[in-house]
Amino acid sequence: MSEPQFPIRTQSGHKGTFGSVCVIGGQRSEDGAVMIGAPTLTANAAMRSGCGKVMLAMPQQLLQAGLSLAPVVTGVELPVDEVGRLIPSAAIEAIDRHAAGCRALVIGPGFGSDWPQQQIVATLLSREDRPIILDADGLNALAKLPSGQLELKAPTIMTPHVGEHKRLATAAGVVADTAQALAQAYGCVVVLKNDVTDITDGVRTVEEREGSVVLATGGSGDVLTGIIAGILVQYGVDCVIHLFDAAVLGVRVHATAGESFAGDHGNTGMLATDLLARIPKAIATLRG
Repeated sequence: MSEPQFPIRTQSGHKGTFGSVCVIGGQRSEDGAVMIGAPTLTANAAMRSGCGKVMLAMPQQLLQAGLSLAPVVTGVELPVDEVGRLIPSAAIEAIDRHAAGCRALVIGPGFGSDWPQQQIVATLLSREDRPIILDADGLNALAKLPSGQLELKAPTIMTPHVGEHKRLATAAGVVADTAQALAQAYGCVVVLKNDVTDITDGVRTVEEREGSVVLATGGSGDVLTGIIAGILVQYGVDCVIHLFDAAVLGVRVHATAGESFAGDHGNTGMLATDLLARIPKAIATLRG
Protein backbone atom coordinates (compact mmCIF):
# COMPACT_ATOMS: atom_id res chain seq x y z
CA MET A 1 0.00 0.00 0.00
CA SER A 2 1.52 3.32 -1.08
CA GLU A 3 1.88 6.18 1.36
CA PRO A 4 -0.76 8.89 0.99
CA GLN A 5 0.56 12.20 -0.34
CA PHE A 6 -0.65 15.65 0.55
CA PRO A 7 -2.36 17.59 -2.23
CA ILE A 8 -0.02 19.75 -4.30
CA ARG A 9 0.17 23.33 -3.08
CA THR A 10 0.77 25.18 -6.32
CA GLN A 11 2.43 28.59 -6.00
CA SER A 12 -0.01 30.10 -8.48
CA GLY A 13 -3.04 28.96 -6.50
CA HIS A 14 -5.73 31.19 -5.01
CA LYS A 15 -8.54 30.59 -2.53
CA GLY A 16 -10.72 29.11 -5.25
CA THR A 17 -7.97 26.66 -6.18
CA PHE A 18 -7.80 25.09 -2.75
CA GLY A 19 -11.45 24.23 -2.36
CA SER A 20 -14.24 25.10 0.02
CA VAL A 21 -15.97 23.26 2.85
CA CYS A 22 -19.47 23.72 4.26
CA VAL A 23 -19.77 22.79 7.96
CA ILE A 24 -23.35 22.01 9.03
CA GLY A 25 -23.83 21.94 12.79
CA GLY A 26 -24.79 23.69 15.99
CA GLN A 27 -28.05 23.57 17.89
CA ARG A 28 -30.16 25.03 20.69
CA SER A 29 -32.22 22.14 21.99
CA GLU A 30 -35.69 22.45 23.50
CA ASP A 31 -34.29 21.62 26.94
CA GLY A 32 -31.95 24.62 26.77
CA ALA A 33 -28.65 22.96 25.78
CA VAL A 34 -26.64 25.10 23.36
CA MET A 35 -23.89 23.79 21.06
CA ILE A 36 -21.93 26.49 19.25
CA GLY A 37 -18.26 25.63 19.75
CA ALA A 38 -18.11 22.30 17.91
CA PRO A 39 -18.90 23.51 14.37
CA THR A 40 -16.68 26.57 14.79
CA LEU A 41 -13.75 24.37 15.83
CA THR A 42 -14.31 22.29 12.70
CA ALA A 43 -14.53 25.38 10.49
CA ASN A 44 -11.37 26.94 11.94
CA ALA A 45 -9.47 23.65 11.64
CA ALA A 46 -10.42 23.32 7.97
CA MET A 47 -9.06 26.80 7.30
CA ARG A 48 -5.86 26.08 9.24
CA SER A 49 -5.42 22.96 7.09
CA GLY A 50 -5.12 25.03 3.94
CA CYS A 51 -8.49 25.02 2.20
CA GLY A 52 -9.49 28.25 0.51
CA LYS A 53 -12.89 28.94 2.03
CA VAL A 54 -15.26 27.62 4.68
CA MET A 55 -18.99 28.20 5.03
CA LEU A 56 -20.69 27.68 8.39
CA ALA A 57 -24.34 26.56 8.23
CA MET A 58 -26.05 26.86 11.62
CA PRO A 59 -29.57 27.41 12.97
CA GLN A 60 -30.38 31.07 12.36
CA GLN A 61 -30.57 32.04 16.04
CA LEU A 62 -27.02 30.74 16.62
CA LEU A 63 -25.17 31.79 13.49
CA GLN A 64 -23.96 35.22 14.64
CA ALA A 65 -22.46 33.72 17.78
CA GLY A 66 -20.83 31.03 15.65
CA LEU A 67 -19.32 33.57 13.26
CA SER A 68 -17.85 35.48 16.20
CA LEU A 69 -15.84 32.34 17.00
CA ALA A 70 -14.88 31.75 13.36
CA PRO A 71 -14.61 35.24 11.88
CA VAL A 72 -12.80 34.25 8.67
CA VAL A 73 -15.66 32.06 7.40
CA THR A 74 -18.97 32.93 5.81
CA GLY A 75 -22.34 31.93 7.22
CA VAL A 76 -25.65 30.39 6.16
CA GLU A 77 -28.73 30.66 8.36
CA LEU A 78 -30.70 27.42 8.62
CA PRO A 79 -34.41 28.25 9.14
CA VAL A 80 -36.10 27.20 12.38
CA ASP A 81 -39.71 27.14 13.57
CA GLU A 82 -41.26 29.19 16.37
CA VAL A 83 -39.66 27.03 19.09
CA GLY A 84 -36.24 26.94 17.47
CA ARG A 85 -36.37 23.52 15.78
CA LEU A 86 -34.81 23.15 12.37
CA ILE A 87 -37.20 23.02 9.43
CA PRO A 88 -35.62 20.23 7.33
CA SER A 89 -36.92 21.19 3.89
CA ALA A 90 -36.05 24.85 4.34
CA ALA A 91 -32.63 24.01 5.80
CA ILE A 92 -31.81 21.78 2.83
CA GLU A 93 -32.98 24.50 0.46
CA ALA A 94 -30.67 27.02 2.18
CA ILE A 95 -27.72 24.63 1.93
CA ASP A 96 -28.46 23.94 -1.73
CA ARG A 97 -28.74 27.63 -2.52
CA HIS A 98 -25.69 28.95 -0.65
CA ALA A 99 -23.31 25.98 -0.49
CA ALA A 100 -23.64 24.73 -4.07
CA GLY A 101 -20.03 25.67 -4.76
CA CYS A 102 -18.58 23.89 -1.72
CA ARG A 103 -16.48 20.88 -2.66
CA ALA A 104 -17.35 18.88 0.49
CA LEU A 105 -19.83 18.94 3.35
CA VAL A 106 -19.20 18.27 7.02
CA ILE A 107 -22.35 17.27 8.88
CA GLY A 108 -22.75 16.80 12.59
CA PRO A 109 -20.59 18.83 15.00
CA GLY A 110 -22.93 19.91 17.80
CA PHE A 111 -25.89 19.37 15.46
CA GLY A 112 -28.30 17.28 17.51
CA SER A 113 -29.85 14.06 16.26
CA ASP A 114 -33.61 14.56 16.49
CA TRP A 115 -36.11 14.09 13.65
CA PRO A 116 -35.22 17.30 11.75
CA GLN A 117 -31.51 16.48 11.78
CA GLN A 118 -32.23 12.90 10.72
CA GLN A 119 -34.13 14.16 7.67
CA ILE A 120 -31.30 16.51 6.70
CA VAL A 121 -28.68 13.77 7.09
CA ALA A 122 -30.75 11.25 5.11
CA THR A 123 -31.35 13.70 2.25
CA LEU A 124 -27.74 14.83 1.90
CA LEU A 125 -26.35 11.29 2.15
CA SER A 126 -28.68 10.17 -0.64
CA ARG A 127 -26.89 12.41 -3.17
CA GLU A 128 -23.80 11.51 -5.15
CA ASP A 129 -22.62 15.02 -6.01
CA ARG A 130 -19.87 15.56 -3.41
CA PRO A 131 -18.10 13.99 -0.44
CA ILE A 132 -19.47 14.17 3.08
CA ILE A 133 -17.55 13.93 6.34
CA LEU A 134 -20.06 12.67 8.90
CA ASP A 135 -19.15 13.28 12.53
CA ALA A 136 -20.63 13.41 16.02
CA ASP A 137 -24.40 14.02 15.94
CA GLY A 138 -24.43 13.37 12.20
CA LEU A 139 -23.44 9.81 13.05
CA ASN A 140 -26.02 9.61 15.84
CA ALA A 141 -28.74 10.86 13.50
CA LEU A 142 -27.72 8.24 10.93
CA ALA A 143 -27.85 5.49 13.55
CA LYS A 144 -31.42 6.49 14.48
CA LEU A 145 -32.72 6.33 10.92
CA PRO A 146 -34.87 3.33 9.99
CA SER A 147 -32.87 1.27 7.49
CA GLY A 148 -35.50 1.69 4.80
CA GLN A 149 -35.19 5.46 5.06
CA LEU A 150 -31.49 5.54 4.21
CA GLU A 151 -29.99 5.44 0.77
CA LEU A 152 -26.31 6.21 1.24
CA LYS A 153 -24.88 7.31 -2.09
CA ALA A 154 -22.55 10.14 -1.13
CA PRO A 155 -18.82 9.39 -0.94
CA THR A 156 -18.52 9.43 2.84
CA ILE A 157 -15.94 9.53 5.62
CA MET A 158 -17.31 8.65 9.06
CA THR A 159 -15.36 9.66 12.17
CA PRO A 160 -16.93 7.80 15.11
CA HIS A 161 -15.58 7.32 18.59
CA VAL A 162 -16.19 3.92 20.17
CA GLY A 163 -19.72 4.68 21.39
CA GLU A 164 -20.84 6.09 18.06
CA HIS A 165 -19.25 3.13 16.31
CA LYS A 166 -21.32 0.71 18.36
CA ARG A 167 -24.55 2.57 17.61
CA LEU A 168 -23.80 2.58 13.88
CA ALA A 169 -22.84 -1.11 13.90
CA THR A 170 -26.06 -2.02 15.70
CA ALA A 171 -28.14 0.03 13.25
CA ALA A 172 -26.47 -1.69 10.29
CA GLY A 173 -26.64 -5.19 11.80
CA VAL A 174 -22.85 -5.46 11.85
CA VAL A 175 -21.70 -8.29 14.09
CA ALA A 176 -17.92 -7.83 13.93
CA ASP A 177 -16.87 -4.97 16.20
CA THR A 178 -14.25 -3.55 13.85
CA ALA A 179 -13.80 -0.42 11.78
CA GLN A 180 -13.31 -2.60 8.68
CA ALA A 181 -16.70 -4.27 9.12
CA LEU A 182 -18.41 -0.91 9.55
CA ALA A 183 -16.69 0.49 6.44
CA GLN A 184 -17.80 -2.51 4.41
CA ALA A 185 -21.38 -2.31 5.68
CA TYR A 186 -21.79 1.37 4.80
CA GLY A 187 -19.45 1.47 1.81
CA CYS A 188 -17.44 4.34 3.24
CA VAL A 189 -14.16 5.30 4.90
CA VAL A 190 -14.20 4.94 8.69
CA VAL A 191 -11.93 6.72 11.16
CA LEU A 192 -12.47 4.89 14.46
CA LYS A 193 -11.11 7.14 17.20
CA ASN A 194 -9.58 5.47 20.25
CA ASP A 195 -6.17 5.29 21.92
CA VAL A 196 -5.16 3.64 18.62
CA THR A 197 -7.05 5.15 15.68
CA ASP A 198 -8.04 2.84 12.81
CA ILE A 199 -8.52 4.34 9.36
CA THR A 200 -10.04 1.98 6.80
CA ASP A 201 -12.01 1.83 3.57
CA GLY A 202 -12.90 -1.80 4.26
CA VAL A 203 -9.91 -3.05 2.24
CA ARG A 204 -6.96 -0.90 3.25
CA THR A 205 -6.41 -0.23 6.95
CA VAL A 206 -3.92 2.02 8.74
CA GLU A 207 -3.38 2.10 12.50
CA GLU A 208 -2.25 5.42 13.93
CA ARG A 209 -0.56 4.99 17.30
CA GLU A 210 0.91 8.47 17.60
CA GLY A 211 -0.84 11.28 19.41
CA SER A 212 -0.56 12.00 23.09
CA VAL A 213 -3.27 11.49 25.69
CA VAL A 214 -3.32 15.30 25.58
CA LEU A 215 -5.86 14.87 22.75
CA ALA A 216 -8.38 13.38 25.21
CA THR A 217 -10.29 16.64 25.58
CA GLY A 218 -13.65 17.94 24.43
CA GLY A 219 -13.58 19.40 20.92
CA SER A 220 -10.47 17.53 19.81
CA GLY A 221 -12.55 15.34 17.49
CA ASP A 222 -14.20 18.39 15.95
CA VAL A 223 -10.75 19.71 15.08
CA LEU A 224 -9.83 16.35 13.50
CA THR A 225 -12.94 16.47 11.32
CA GLY A 226 -12.03 19.95 10.11
CA ILE A 227 -8.47 18.88 9.30
CA ILE A 228 -9.70 15.93 7.22
CA ALA A 229 -12.19 18.12 5.35
CA GLY A 230 -9.66 20.88 4.75
CA ILE A 231 -7.14 18.44 3.29
CA LEU A 232 -9.73 16.59 1.21
CA VAL A 233 -10.99 19.58 -0.76
CA GLN A 234 -7.45 20.59 -1.72
CA TYR A 235 -7.25 17.53 -3.99
CA GLY A 236 -9.54 19.43 -6.36
CA VAL A 237 -12.23 17.95 -8.56
CA ASP A 238 -10.69 14.50 -8.05
CA CYS A 239 -11.07 14.66 -4.26
CA VAL A 240 -13.56 11.76 -4.27
CA ILE A 241 -10.76 9.31 -5.04
CA HIS A 242 -8.72 10.66 -2.11
CA LEU A 243 -11.10 9.99 0.79
CA PHE A 244 -8.80 7.41 2.35
CA ASP A 245 -5.69 9.56 1.82
CA ALA A 246 -7.31 12.61 3.41
CA ALA A 247 -8.49 10.57 6.39
CA VAL A 248 -5.04 9.06 7.02
CA LEU A 249 -3.26 12.39 6.63
CA GLY A 250 -5.82 14.20 8.77
CA VAL A 251 -5.32 11.76 11.63
CA ARG A 252 -1.54 12.14 11.36
CA VAL A 253 -1.71 15.94 11.33
CA HIS A 254 -4.01 15.88 14.37
CA ALA A 255 -1.66 13.54 16.24
CA THR A 256 1.41 15.60 15.33
CA ALA A 257 -0.25 18.82 16.52
CA GLY A 258 -1.15 17.12 19.80
CA GLU A 259 2.38 15.81 20.28
CA SER A 260 3.69 19.31 19.62
CA PHE A 261 1.55 20.76 22.41
CA ALA A 262 2.54 17.96 24.78
CA GLY A 263 6.21 18.57 24.02
CA ASP A 264 5.85 22.17 25.15
CA HIS A 265 3.33 21.86 27.98
CA GLY A 266 2.98 18.22 29.03
CA ASN A 267 0.01 15.97 28.36
CA THR A 268 -2.58 17.69 30.55
CA GLY A 269 -4.73 20.77 30.15
CA MET A 270 -4.83 21.37 26.42
CA LEU A 271 -7.92 23.06 25.01
CA ALA A 272 -9.10 22.02 21.58
CA THR A 273 -8.53 25.60 20.46
CA ASP A 274 -4.83 25.17 21.30
CA LEU A 275 -4.54 22.68 18.45
CA LEU A 276 -5.59 25.14 15.76
CA ALA A 277 -2.43 27.22 15.57
CA ARG A 278 -0.31 24.06 15.52
CA ILE A 279 -1.97 22.56 12.44
CA PRO A 280 0.11 24.39 9.78
CA LYS A 281 3.41 23.42 11.45
CA ALA A 282 2.21 19.81 11.78
CA ILE A 283 1.44 19.72 8.04
CA ALA A 284 4.84 21.23 7.23
CA THR A 285 6.55 18.64 9.44
CA LEU A 286 4.74 15.74 7.76
CA ARG A 287 5.43 17.10 4.29
CA GLY A 288 9.07 16.74 5.25
